[in-house]
Amino acid sequence: MSAINRIILVGNGFDLAHGLATRYADFINWYWKQWASCLLRSPHKIETDELCSFGLKDSFSLKGWYLVWQWHYKIPRDFFKDFEKKYDIIDRVKGDTSICDFKSYSLFFDKICAHAERRGWVDIENEYFDALNKEYFEDPAKLNQEFEIVRSKLITYLSSIQETGVKTSIIDQGLKQKIFAPIRTREVAISARKHLLNFIDEQCSNIKNGYPVSEIYDRFGLNKAEESTRALEKFAEEYHGGKIKIFDLESIADDSTIPAALLRPGRVLLLNFNYTRTADLYMPQGEEAEYWFPVYHIHGELEHPDSIIFGYGDELDDRYGELVKLNNNEHLRHIKSIKYLETDNYRKLLAFIDSAPYQVCIMGHSCGNTDRTLLNTLFEHRNCVSIKPFYHAKEDGTDNYLEMVQNISRNFTDMKLMRDRVVNKTYCAPLLPV
Repeated sequence: MSAINRIILVGNGFDLAHGLATRYADFINWYWKQWASCLLRSPHKIETDELCSFGLKDSFSLKGWYLVWQWHYKIPRDFFKDFEKKYDIIDRVKGDTSICDFKSYSLFFDKICAHAERRGWVDIENEYFDALNKEYFEDPAKLNQEFEIVRSKLITYLSSIQETGVKTSIIDQGLKQKIFAPIRTREVAISARKHLLNFIDEQCSNIKNGYPVSEIYDRFGLNKAEESTRALEKFAEEYHGGKIKIFDLESIADDSTIPAALLRPGRVLLLNFNYTRTADLYMPQGEEAEYWFPVYHIHGELEHPDSIIFGYGDELDDRYGELVKLNNNEHLRHIKSIKYLETDNYRKLLAFIDSAPYQVCIMGHSCGNTDRTLLNTLFEHRNCVSIKPFYHAKEDGTDNYLEMVQNISRNFTDMKLMRDRVVNKTYCAPLLPV
């Protein structure tokens, strides 16, 4: 059976569009806020975790951190709650060397915190690969140990976000329509138009041969009004009756005469790069839906911490080749393409893209280097017919379409292929309206 499927690439921008605080910078702020809460209430002179410790100096007479705020800083007890929100407690005590003995146990965590503070954002996975090739080149095992601590705390943080923020009330109906929208003819690469012609031809043949039109509407939960059904049947009848000529490459660019239901993707696969289940809320549920609308958590699921893949995935980087030559497995411990082999998600994805032509829709994924190996496989595969980025529209009237395309281009080795497959901005849309 001829079909054109769709793959939805979901990245962190998808969660952010739903108001979830899932940036790495949000995670770092949460970590220090946990420390602030601890120091406000601690009866001990020393508090520690795997990354750092806060100790009251021996020369300081108070017996616990909870006494510091009222007796040293002269802050009334009833001001604690507002104080926690309005002031950076951690910076205050870290900078007050007269009372605090602060110790850091992780150069890597210091580095990502400094970058987050300086730039307002940080990509922990990029920082990991950079550290692996620089500061920790001679001791990758130490970096991996520190990285594993950060990974564990990130899982704890995101699990709290999922528990409190991922619920059906955040579903955006406009976004849901974009996920299941028809594949417009102008979105298909010129070199792949034959796949679209075959798809339309077989759809019309199926209808002419008695395939129940209602199934197309039922699968996507569409309104199967009598006039819509009749329009679909009429188009198929005229197509096979010769009244509608076989589309050539020019005329196929005008899809205004083709019923939308005829251009619905055969199957829609949700490829979730996030650890949360926000995107899952948009997919139909049930045994039959698992075939038509599969969901692959390519980086693992929070409910199963051991499945979480957190690391770097750019085998096209020259530095990766140098790491492989070192013959030290610690250098490869958190390389994503190797970690993918711990589950069957990657193998199922390969089976999906080999099965039929497909369109890629990018929703909230930056297409950065940390997933470059996998994205290159998807974008340059012979069955990829279209890559449609849904960009972020900003309140000042600007957007990040150009930045997305620049990142997408880095996942190609064939620039001619890239220009043919990526949908130009005229036919793209923002993920969510401003």
